[in-house]
Amino acid sequence: MELEFIGRNTEVTEQQRAIARKKFQKLGKYFNAVHEARVTLSHEKHRVAVEAFIRGKDFEVAASSETDDWSSSLQEVVGKLEEQARRMKQRLTGRKRQREREEGGSTWQVNVVDEESVRGGQPRVVESKHVPVLPMTVEEAALQLEASKDDFIVFREADSDKVSVLYRRRDRNYGLVTPEY
Repeated sequence: MELEFIGRNTEVTEQQRAIARKKFQKLGKYFNAVHEARVTLSHEKHRVAVEAFIRGKDFEVAASSETDDWSSSLQEVVGKLEEQARRMKQRLTGRKRQREREEGGSTWQVNVVDEESVRGGQPRVVESKHVPVLPMTVEEAALQLEASKDDFIVFREADSDKVSVLYRRRDRNYGLVTPEY
């Protein structure tokens, strides 16, 4: 990422430029095509303000900070930019994954049937929801089931690509159902 430095009421030294470049390098993992990156350093009385602006193909982020010294201002600006970039990237990847699920990703419909209707004739569906079938190991599925309030989790085993169901038993242990075709 090529940075443009602007100094207002101060001279930006080569050491300051090197430190800023080093701190901005860790932001490179969030941005794919940067068109413009600008850092403005201004000094007024006892306050140092650092402003940063990064514009690219799919994004535009800006942050500013004002403290007593330029290094802490720079650190705050980089932290703010990193947070914005992280949120933006999560939004973009979340939309992609949601689109993949809508276009044909594997989800299963789960119906909850009324207990009384099973004994006396025609089953009656009480609740219906779609469950995503994600690839993971049995241990990961157990951790997710433990963290959720659901009684089961449907997943695709990462190593064998088989669809399995991990469920919570009444004795608080877990059971695993793996169908054979």
